[in-house]
Amino acid sequence: MINKKGLFVTFEGPEASGKSSQITLLKNYFLKNKIPFIITREPGGTILSEKLRKLILSNKSQINNLEEILLLMAARSNHINNIILPNLKKGKFVISDRFADSTFVYQGYVNKFGIEQTKNLHKKLLNNFLPHKTFLFELSTELIISRLKDRKLKNKYDKLDKKFHDAVNKGYKLISKNNRFIKIDASKSINQIHYNIINYINSLI
Repeated sequence: MINKKGLFVTFEGPEASGKSSQITLLKNYFLKNKIPFIITREPGGTILSEKLRKLILSNKSQINNLEEILLLMAARSNHINNIILPNLKKGKFVISDRFADSTFVYQGYVNKFGIEQTKNLHKKLLNNFLPHKTFLFELSTELIISRLKDRKLKNKYDKLDKKFHDAVNKGYKLISKNNRFIKIDASKSINQIHYNIINYINSLI
């Protein structure tokens, strides 16, 4: 059951895996059933963090991988202290589109800073603050690229590069070997995925 301290749930996965669509459906479900919640995202969630998001995701940013990690950590600290923790204390579901796992995968594994090194920074700078549960959307590289072809590319990670998306998928496999992760087959229909997520959410209430 959701306790007085609320529940922090994140949605993770590669580009075009359908996370945002499912978060919208979950938001509507919460509203209909009068379940207290807040929807947020990373990078972002606060005024400062949204400004850092634009810098981090811009194709024109002249920052290296370590600088990007440190900016993400700064944005995350602001996000945790101003949005996540206050709402958890109010007993709400806090639903975030991405969180630390994305940093472990994209900057740690894909950009080769090192997963463990990135996790160690997270432990030192953010007291190893992690979600209670994470829905991990899994999708083949072929389907990722097919879906990206059908939409306007929004940031530097929305690219039609098989090697890049293969690495993202491998990174998620490497970090998701514990029971915090609930794996979602993102190739299934939107309605089937929503049904599975709602069933799991209801088991927590």
